[in-house]
Amino acid sequence: MSFAKLMQRFKGGVCTDDRPAQQQDPLRLATAAVLLDIGYADGTLSREEDEDLLTYLKRTFALDDTMAQELVKAAAEIRAQTIDHFALTHFIRRNATLTDRIEIVKTMWRMAYADGRLTEYENYLVRKLADLLGLEHHVMIDAKVSVLQELGLATS
Repeated sequence: MSFAKLMQRFKGGVCTDDRPAQQQDPLRLATAAVLLDIGYADGTLSREEDEDLLTYLKRTFALDDTMAQELVKAAAEIRAQTIDHFALTHFIRRNATLTDRIEIVKTMWRMAYADGRLTEYENYLVRKLADLLGLEHHVMIDAKVSVLQELGLATS
């Protein structure tokens, strides 16, 4: 299913109260959904992972707290319906620069390491999504090393 079809399905009735859901930018929504999936890769979204996600969304898309939280809520609804990694990453790959995609992967690593440990599934998922985002293996590894150094977890 293409991301456009996924968006169409999402728009077609995921409205919980009387007011219509705020229209979300598709690139922001795809990015938030992919990052949210990383956050839940170990079963739960920790406070630290949620903070990393919101910080990234606010900084990257110039959102205030409310707008970032609404974006995450919309991404959670997309994720609850279906998480189509190929459609989401294909859309991001076509609409985001290489630098933006590297920052997304760095955020994935930050979220994966937020609880101080990396599960096998988190590692697999970040690697899979980085590949789907069109990052060469060495670029993904450089992003990981950069984040490990930033977090003080790198071994010399």
